[in-house]
Amino acid sequence: MRRPLSAIISAYILLITPIYPATQQSTPAPNKQQLLTQATQSYYNLHTQGLTGFQCTISPDWEGVLKEERKQDPAAADTAMKLLNQLHFIATVGADSKMLVTHNDLAGQDQQMMNALQQIYTGMTQLTTGFFDTWSLFMLNHPFPDAGGDYNLESIPGDKYRVTYKEGDADVATTMDHDFAISELKVTTTEFTSSIYPQFTKTPKGLVLSGYESHYQTKNAAETTRLKVLVDYQEVEGLTLMQKLNVSGTYGVNDFGIEVAFSACQLTKKTPTN
Repeated sequence: MRRPLSAIISAYILLITPIYPATQQSTPAPNKQQLLTQATQSYYNLHTQGLTGFQCTISPDWEGVLKEERKQDPAAADTAMKLLNQLHFIATVGADSKMLVTHNDLAGQDQQMMNALQQIYTGMTQLTTGFFDTWSLFMLNHPFPDAGGDYNLESIPGDKYRVTYKEGDADVATTMDHDFAISELKVTTTEFTSSIYPQFTKTPKGLVLSGYESHYQTKNAAETTRLKVLVDYQEVEGLTLMQKLNVSGTYGVNDFGIEVAFSACQLTKKTPTN
């Protein structure tokens, strides 16, 4: 079931911003329904390829997270690694195209350590589901309104198309090249402005999301977020699925960065529609 874009952008960091100024020259694009249908079909889609769900083990690169700690206190880093290596996370995606992240619990910890572990559990869940909400827009659903719906599609300078429409209270604007690869996806609401700049790899079965940069701004400057994500893929039972994420960025004045691997993936499939 396709999730509304408004639901996706409210979860963690699907990142988008205001539409182009009205002063920018543009001309109506002919056959807008045909063009948007072609655009939608230009993207690799796991559901079209037969995927109904999957489950993977997700493994953070804890050594990378602790590299600065290791420089200052190798013994403390070793102790932390022994604990962190006992953590196991599983990501499960069902037919509803939503991701659930589960983990094991470590018994026998004092309250201070339990609080620290809870922060790790929460952070991993937010990181993974936040990425998935963006990734699934391109790889499980499609980043366009319905071709027969209410939207405006224009040709704009630079040999590009721009699609604008409303999603609930949000104004959405999508800029794409004439090969239908999106270069910018924007949204503005009363609560935030944000932007996502995706990159794609062309494959025989369509455009595959290879990474994105994004900016997110609310009325609270301390919540300003900048994010860069690179995605490596693996073939699982003939389907293209994420294998490793490299995530870096800033939240307010704080930097962050981590790599996460997806392994031991199991799929549920149906017969492909094409």
